Amino acid sequence: MPDVLARQVVSTVSLAPKAAISGIRAPIWRATSPPMAWVSGSSAAATRRTQAAGSVERVMATGCGICAKWSKLLRASIHSPEDDRGDFCQISSTKNNNSWEEGRMPQHHDIVVIGAGFSGLYAVHKFRDELGLSVKGFDAAGGVGGTWWWNRYPGARCDIESVHYAYSFSEEIQKRWTWSERFAAQPEILSYLEFVADTLDLRRAFTFGTRITSAVWDDEDHVWTVSTSDGGVCTTRFLIAASGNLSIPKPPDFAGLDRFKGEVYTTSQWPHHPVDFTGKRVGIIGTGSTGIQVIQEVAKQAAHLTVFQRTPNFALPLGNESLSEEKRRWVADHHAEIRAGARETFMGIPFERPEISGTLVPAEARKAKYDRLWSKGGWPLLVSSYADVLSSQAVNDDVADYVRDKIRARVTKPGVAELLCPTDHPFATKRLAFETDYFDIFNQDNVDLIDVRTKPVEHLTERGIVAGGVEYPLDVLIFAIGFDSVTGPLVHLGLVGRNGATLAERWQDGPRNYLGIAMHDFPNLFTITGPTSAVALYNNPLAIEDHVDLATDAVRYTLDRGADMIEATAEAEEHWSRIVNGLLGLTLFPKAKSWYMGANIDGKRTGTYIFTGSAQLYRQMTAEMQQLGYGGFVVGTRRAALPPMMKLDPAVLGLMGVLQGQGTKALHDCTVEETRALVDSFSMLQGDARDVEVTATAYPTKTGERPVRVYRPKGRAGLLPVVVFCHGGGFIAGSIDAIDKPCRALADDLGLVVVAPGYRLAPEHPFPAATDDTFAALEWAAVHAARFGGDADRLVVAGESAGGLLAAVAALRARDGGGPRVAAQVLITPAIDGAAKTASRVEYAEGPILSTKAAEGMFAAYLAGTGAEHSPLASPVHAASLAGLPPCLVLSAECDPLRDEGEDYARRLAAAGVEVRSIRLDGLIHAAFSMAGVIPRARDFTVQIGEFLGAVLGRADAQPTRAAGE
Repeated sequence: MPDVLARQVVSTVSLAPKAAISGIRAPIWRATSPPMAWVSGSSAAATRRTQAAGSVERVMATGCGICAKWSKLLRASIHSPEDDRGDFCQISSTKNNNSWEEGRMPQHHDIVVIGAGFSGLYAVHKFRDELGLSVKGFDAAGGVGGTWWWNRYPGARCDIESVHYAYSFSEEIQKRWTWSERFAAQPEILSYLEFVADTLDLRRAFTFGTRITSAVWDDEDHVWTVSTSDGGVCTTRFLIAASGNLSIPKPPDFAGLDRFKGEVYTTSQWPHHPVDFTGKRVGIIGTGSTGIQVIQEVAKQAAHLTVFQRTPNFALPLGNESLSEEKRRWVADHHAEIRAGARETFMGIPFERPEISGTLVPAEARKAKYDRLWSKGGWPLLVSSYADVLSSQAVNDDVADYVRDKIRARVTKPGVAELLCPTDHPFATKRLAFETDYFDIFNQDNVDLIDVRTKPVEHLTERGIVAGGVEYPLDVLIFAIGFDSVTGPLVHLGLVGRNGATLAERWQDGPRNYLGIAMHDFPNLFTITGPTSAVALYNNPLAIEDHVDLATDAVRYTLDRGADMIEATAEAEEHWSRIVNGLLGLTLFPKAKSWYMGANIDGKRTGTYIFTGSAQLYRQMTAEMQQLGYGGFVVGTRRAALPPMMKLDPAVLGLMGVLQGQGTKALHDCTVEETRALVDSFSMLQGDARDVEVTATAYPTKTGERPVRVYRPKGRAGLLPVVVFCHGGGFIAGSIDAIDKPCRALADDLGLVVVAPGYRLAPEHPFPAATDDTFAALEWAAVHAARFGGDADRLVVAGESAGGLLAAVAALRARDGGGPRVAAQVLITPAIDGAAKTASRVEYAEGPILSTKAAEGMFAAYLAGTGAEHSPLASPVHAASLAGLPPCLVLSAECDPLRDEGEDYARRLAAAGVEVRSIRLDGLIHAAFSMAGVIPRARDFTVQIGEFLGAVLGRADAQPTRAAGE
């Protein structure tokens, strides 16, 4: 079976759907009604088959180098005296139920599923049993199980707790199955999947021992033509690639492998019988998560173990334990309680929520938290410590130092301990490993660690390995070197899309798709937990359920509309690529050479292979897409508009994920007190405080003095322009404390004197309290500007959000009431019209950050009971005339429900003859100006303000003095 190591999965048996479910349509095609493309004599069909054949040849020529290398190397080197079995993969020859005689037309299926692991089994159940479609599945393995059928090496187990590493869709399955360990081992997981397959009668849907050699799209008949390794051919309307992310082994590439006379094993293709290492000298190459698992077990049995390590990895304690019969039953009976809220967490497991940043916590408190989380075992040190572990180098370094100290405390040989301490990549930017006694085994006299960075492997001999000029004699050699991850399993399927486009060619520079599940030019194809989907940092069974549910709903949606095709648009692919690339760039992952980045395979382009946002963020994005009628897809001939979230800046999406992970309440659901606390907490998102001169004083109002802060940059001589800046907060929240860092930055970047007044808030002090106070502050600043080195002749009024409205009203009052001369006004995402009915209030009704409902509620609280809804002091849109107002800069954010009213106001000003500059910042949101610490492009607001003031005030030095991002 020369090609079996590719391990793809598909099926060919024609299945009558299970008993029809009421309300579900019948199969799309009967097996007796093949596509016309295959009818003898069709010249168009012949042409398409010829073109497809050329594309498949290109796939086989360019996409199967790994398979070819495996076949050559393993046939030459695997000769265990205890394993005289001929076929390395031990796949019995399974009769192909879908083979067809010469001249017969291929069978047609509604759905073909590739893979019989977690994904494939659930997919067959959903499409066959819930939608009533004809489904065929294929798998190259000899049975169900996917990766757990293949990876049978000693120590193989899951590092997600068993109760969570399971399906959630079936109450019956969760209650009937019990787990014997906290973290299940491979045999038990395989037994579980076999139990699921038998409970749902899924095996009969699959042909095993058969892999997919190609799948070619027919753009005339809108079907996929699927070819299998035994010569079989079938067609299908929809193709479900459920072949997993870790199913194409990375081949060993060491000179002399064919000369070695000992036993050779690879963890991803382990024999199906026990291997005895007693009395043998064993060498293991690879110290990733798999290598660590197998090393722990082999060390217990081998006479001598030599570990060849290139890169040490961070390994945390697993904390595994056997479960008593009573505990097993309790876990099964309480599964719903244990798993409650799992899908609303970062990783799909209801761990303790992390604190927002380790930089805000004293060292002693961080150490205490690490100790507590370490003692729990498993993932909590990563997911429950601090939300910025994977984005802040300082926080990551702190955790990494803690783990390295733990390693040094375990390993008694100082030199070996240092070799085991990772220093070349940030913590958790390679796939985290988990261990029980891995570090302890290096204290054994029969275990040696060879650092191949300083003693590189040169070649193999008949007797062992030569590294650094020294031969290490071995009886057994084990490769634990990983996989051609994420894209490999899909590329090796031989997928050919529209116009002969092969996936191998399309992805030569890295994967591009939409939401990790669909691709332009590859219609009716769904890649379950495909590249750039939320899976690498998400509990896989839940990720798989989410994706299969999405694919099932997409097929249902397509059929219910009488369409026969669904396809992602090129525009959607482009936006998704921008998002996943941007999210990755906000993390520390690019600093590691890992399979997360595609960097573990020679010649593979490094790039974005995983989704680094949170699982709940991904689920929110897919839900929005579905709610908008499959936005970003073409269904039949209908093209649905791109969902609003796809337009967001990646940093905004990253922030949304963090806030979701913190359980942050939506503003429109908050009380006034909660709103104030939330708005004040956003100061943590503003970055470092600039070192400027700050004077805290007070200004007079009709009801008494109010606090004000004045900021002036250090080292600036002469009189500087003065900006009176009104903080946001929806009239009911915000403070000069909350706006402190942005005011410091404005002063420092633009060379300004910034005056930040506090003002009275609703509902305690409704309209006109806020406008009266801020106008009084403007008058005070004009009088006292020189006292702080400010130039009253260059007086500017500015504000953000509700503060933008207050600034606009202050300019109006100054014009009409004999107030100070205002040289310019700057309105940042202004809440200019509480009664506005605009498109942006509909498109971005849910925000993010500010929703339409929240904006309306805040404005209502400001005007409550005053009857001032049409007063120009409540909104300048009600002014009789806007002529004569000072030049105005309106900065709107594309993804803000208040966007259109600000831009409408700019147009009204221009129509009245006012000099106006209106600029929309793409991808940004309401309040982004005050989140420069987490949204790098918030700097764009400052750049635009500097350019505007430089032009209006006639000062060349009003430009920003720092480069963007500094």
